[in-house]
Amino acid sequence: MNDVLFYPPFPDRQSLLDQLFRSVWHFLPALNKVSKLIFPYAGDDFPLLEVEQILSMARVYLGRDFDPAIADHAPKFAGKIQLLQDASLNPAAYTKAKYPHLKGVIVWHVGDANAVAAARQVADQTGAELIWADPTAVQQETLSIIRFIYNFFSHAELETLVNECYAAFRAALPRWKGKSVSAFGNGPSLGKVVESRFDPGPTVRAVCNSTIADEAALAHLKPELLFCGDPVQHCGASLYAGRFRQDLAKAMAEPNRFLFTQLGYVLYFRDLVPPEARSRIIGIGNNRSVGFNIDLLGEFITTATANIFTMLVLPVAFSASKRVDIYGCDGMPFAAATKPWSHAGEGDYMSKMAVTHRVHGGFWQRNYEEEFWSYCRDMEEICQAAERRGIAVKSCTPSYVPALAKRFIP
Repeated sequence: MNDVLFYPPFPDRQSLLDQLFRSVWHFLPALNKVSKLIFPYAGDDFPLLEVEQILSMARVYLGRDFDPAIADHAPKFAGKIQLLQDASLNPAAYTKAKYPHLKGVIVWHVGDANAVAAARQVADQTGAELIWADPTAVQQETLSIIRFIYNFFSHAELETLVNECYAAFRAALPRWKGKSVSAFGNGPSLGKVVESRFDPGPTVRAVCNSTIADEAALAHLKPELLFCGDPVQHCGASLYAGRFRQDLAKAMAEPNRFLFTQLGYVLYFRDLVPPEARSRIIGIGNNRSVGFNIDLLGEFITTATANIFTMLVLPVAFSASKRVDIYGCDGMPFAAATKPWSHAGEGDYMSKMAVTHRVHGGFWQRNYEEEFWSYCRDMEEICQAAERRGIAVKSCTPSYVPALAKRFIP
């Protein structure tokens, strides 16, 4: 079994509950592999904290910005949460002898240099992994924890997961082979496609991200392929992510639909959808290799990028079809690339997204200009890779992305 320490000691109840409920969501797929989640506490009200009451009455304690479903999962952690009274930064309290099964030290606050140094010492002396997971300062806080949790699984278990996903992809691929694919981004022009009732013809339709929660878009486009892959917006602990997952489960009730996502999210999503839909969730691993793999049947892995289209949508589409039409990938003028991208249904989208800015403040401390430049470069490279294999790529809506602008055919 595995123990995990959250460090430094929590100064008050609010910070403790924040991390405790995040951990309920994050560790859910590995619940039977966790022995103790250890939370040292420095507040004066330590004698008043009753962990079993907090778990059993989680709905009372859970913050309004969190996914309400976390309250349903919290009682499953009974007996696995350990609160320790600790008002010091004394690494000697956490030795290998005292905690022989310590798997990781999750540093939930990086703003105190002394606390960070103490956390490093605890990790060094116990052999535990150090995970930087301050939601206010670390951009990939959620992804770092998810990656750490997969260390709890054996190589054989992970191999089984990959093989299940590959087998599902291989079995489903003949459904789409020989057909054209219409791939829809969720830029502002997607709204015009839906509003005008534009018919892309007898093609396999693919949508991604927030479009999965857009009932009007789903009703009109009738997509067979759904894609999502964001650690915060789709696999995070926020109210927004929880509602997205509810909409995802609803969309997956359609028996002909498949969900493609990052491999690490599969275990989080499987329990959310109807049992008969679980085999239609296909996770694909990624790496930092140079160049793009657009033959997933030959090698079941994609290139890690910061955009769902270049990381998942197009590699799947190019693996299935010799013609891919792209809609709704509007991009933005380069002069405006210092802010988040625009989306279809912008007002509603941003009002819902505000909660993720509160729950994952560090995630939004991003260089949007660099992200957009990288996306433009990646889009050109993956389109060129497809065309070298005889795949026709066309942009059907206007775009500021150079690779799509020069392939634009109204």
